[in-house]
Amino acid sequence: MRAKKSHSLKRRAYFFLILSSLIPLSLIGYISYLSLYSLHNENIDDGVLSNVKQLQISMNNVFNNLEDAALQLAMYNGKVADDIETFMNTDDFMTKYEMKKAVIDNISPINAAKPDLGLIFFYYANKNQVLFENQSVKEAFSPKILPELGSGINATYYGPHETGRASGDSMVFSIARKVNLIDGADMYVYMETSLKLFEDLLQSQQYKLSVSSILLNQEGRVMYSQLKDQFPIGQQIAVKKLNAAGKSATIKQGYYVYSQQGEQGWYILAAVNKKEYSADVYQWMNKFVLLSLLSILISLLLGFSIWRIVYKPLRMINKEILLVTRSKFNTKAKTTGIVEFDGVLDQFYLMRGRLSELFKELEEKERKKRIVEVEKLMHQINPHFLHNTLNTVQWLARMNGQHEIDRLVALFTRVLHYNLGKEGGIVQLSEEIAVLQDYIDLQRIRYAYHFDVQLQVDRNLSDVQVPRFIMQPIVENAIYHGLKDESGCIRIDVYQEEGFLLIVVKDNGEGMSEEDIRRLLVEQSDAHKKVGMGIGLSYVKHMLDVYYGDVASMNIIGMKGSGTTFELRIPIYGPYKKEAPNDSYVNFG
Repeated sequence: MRAKKSHSLKRRAYFFLILSSLIPLSLIGYISYLSLYSLHNENIDDGVLSNVKQLQISMNNVFNNLEDAALQLAMYNGKVADDIETFMNTDDFMTKYEMKKAVIDNISPINAAKPDLGLIFFYYANKNQVLFENQSVKEAFSPKILPELGSGINATYYGPHETGRASGDSMVFSIARKVNLIDGADMYVYMETSLKLFEDLLQSQQYKLSVSSILLNQEGRVMYSQLKDQFPIGQQIAVKKLNAAGKSATIKQGYYVYSQQGEQGWYILAAVNKKEYSADVYQWMNKFVLLSLLSILISLLLGFSIWRIVYKPLRMINKEILLVTRSKFNTKAKTTGIVEFDGVLDQFYLMRGRLSELFKELEEKERKKRIVEVEKLMHQINPHFLHNTLNTVQWLARMNGQHEIDRLVALFTRVLHYNLGKEGGIVQLSEEIAVLQDYIDLQRIRYAYHFDVQLQVDRNLSDVQVPRFIMQPIVENAIYHGLKDESGCIRIDVYQEEGFLLIVVKDNGEGMSEEDIRRLLVEQSDAHKKVGMGIGLSYVKHMLDVYYGDVASMNIIGMKGSGTTFELRIPIYGPYKKEAPNDSYVNFG
């Protein structure tokens, strides 16, 4: 299986700190941008549309004034119309003069009442003739050649165009309204008003940003433009794209256009550069980007600080672990000043102390094991020579018919071979029981059958593995110290209880005091080693400690006059338990 790739804690700290800064900033920035953009756009849209609407109203007033003035002169059955009709139908010079003077006299009050009016005259379209002019008119001047702006009932609006006055070149708006005559002559009253008024209106519009005005005729053709490069005079604009709210999609690249339609069919437009339109938003975005970069920089500094705070304790912990790997368990305990890391270090020092104790225990067990092996070797004094000598004695006994001696030597040889053999420290319980029986028979022959031994073993425990030579020292102690060469009975029970092998050896001798028990458990003296095989209960204690540690136990229960009971409690491994209760002990199964 492929190992999972490891990542640096430092990189992860930086990554998550930057992420924790970017996510809130992004969300706040996005929401702020939407709110600001919407509010900003609404404010600009409302402001520009309001100004365009005001300009449209003012322009309507200008053209309505022209309309009213023209209507006074073109009214059906009015005095002016009658005078014009008389002038047209007479050939008398004096009558014509009087009628002309009368018409001009009617024009003067209107001109005086509306000083913004300029050139006024009547135009006889059938003959392309200018009549009753209040000022001199340019030669060949005709309303027919003027750019048409819009139209109304019996009226047409022109402009902006150059004035028809002979002595002028200013730009004007004008109107041509049909005069209703009885004879149906194609007669129009023509009036001009200065364009300066319109330009003054444009300048009076106060915007927070640069806004340019464009005037379209009713067909969408540019008649006047403050952006002649982008919206040249005569350009056709699709006014149908302008929505009901007055704001259009981008008609020309780079500009937003707002529009209002006049009563006469013309359109007044306000064009706003897209960059200027979004300048405040872009300025806010630049500030927000700078703030974001500053926040990321602060996050990196914080990440570096946090890394320093974390790295120093980690380095200290790593150093302490390296010292343990080098078997240095006694260094002085240190602290980091951070509660969480100090807690880890406290647990580490507890573990280190426990490891030190375990190493000491292992060393002690090894030392004890070596002692047992040395003691065992000390008692293996030339076993081959001893076996050969006993075989010779046994052969001589058979030759001379000494069957009791033959049996005695045979028993002794088997016991000696088992105890001094080199087959290993662990044997099956059945082997240990077989040799124990030989040893008991040997001792009974020696003491002329003065004592009895009862052996009760659970057959299901035959394969259980036990340390070699674990039962004989206990039985030997019962014979020598329990019965003291007197008649009596020794009972041996071997059975299983709660996963443990119990070996109970009980005699009915005179018993033992606590002092006697303590004496038995100490290292054997030279005098004691002369008895039996020369190995006492200290050997049993060593074997239990080496192979089982604290799991196994040996108890001696004795009281003067009540006999003595030895109890061995050994864990069952092998066929009866797949694993040892603690991995510190060997599984002999």
